[in-house]
Amino acid sequence: MPDQRGIKKKLSKLTLIFAIKRVILDVIDLAKYLYYRFLKKSPTGKSKIVFVVSFPRSGTHALGSLLANEDVGFHYYGEFFIFNAWNSQVGKINRYYPFFALRFFIEFRGQRKKWSYLRFEKTSLDASRTLRSISKLPGVHVIKIFPQHFSDPLLQSLIAEFKPHMIFLRRNHLDRFVSHKKANATGNWHTSSTSDVKIDLNPTEFDRFIKNYSKFYEDTLRSAKASGCAILDLDFKDLHNPEKVRQMQQFAQFDGFSDWEQLVLAPTTRKQDSSNKVQEEFLAKTGKTHTDFEFTRITL
Repeated sequence: MPDQRGIKKKLSKLTLIFAIKRVILDVIDLAKYLYYRFLKKSPTGKSKIVFVVSFPRSGTHALGSLLANEDVGFHYYGEFFIFNAWNSQVGKINRYYPFFALRFFIEFRGQRKKWSYLRFEKTSLDASRTLRSISKLPGVHVIKIFPQHFSDPLLQSLIAEFKPHMIFLRRNHLDRFVSHKKANATGNWHTSSTSDVKIDLNPTEFDRFIKNYSKFYEDTLRSAKASGCAILDLDFKDLHNPEKVRQMQQFAQFDGFSDWEQLVLAPTTRKQDSSNKVQEEFLAKTGKTHTDFEFTRITL
């Protein structure tokens, strides 16, 4: 077996080296910030912010594989505002937000060591200023938003200020709950098979799970509509429908874009769970059907 202490020591050394490099790069970027702040009055190129509003285990990893393409200007940030993903654009934000990348890196490492929600709000970083800086970078900036990434008032204020294009992604409550429970039980959230994982479903917990996420969906949708945002509502199954996928890509891209052949029409992610045994046993116990737990589109 590998020496775990040796591995940890090596990783700590690599982290320190990366942190030192980050400090040096951020100091160098300070000159760029001063240039963009006082000399370059307006950004070059078009910029667009897209929020993917969804929930853990709803298919956002698959959705991301359809919108992550730097060659055509798609910058997919993942769970950016919970410090759960690094992106090539992070360093460029320093042009408009001094030492952003270093502070993001510190929180990114902290999130890896001890997970916490609403983390962005607990730091010295400002979400509004961050989005204002991102909006000065050319391209389509796709950012995933889950419950507890932001408090509701902050999320609603960001929607009102930036009016991002909003993609809502829903998935059957039962499938999502089972997937969520399996991921929590194993600690494996991506690329690992969970078909043989055994879990118990608590009906009370499941009911609370449905209510909490449904409320987040409705509240955010209401805020988006009130702010005049462009909205696209998708079901998990739509990610495997080429026509729906192209509709989503067209919604996110700029008008006039023509290089559609560079964008894939099927997710490049691997399915983790090919078994419905847990769902079938739960449905047999409760006398419900799978369609009883569809996360249906809400029309306000």
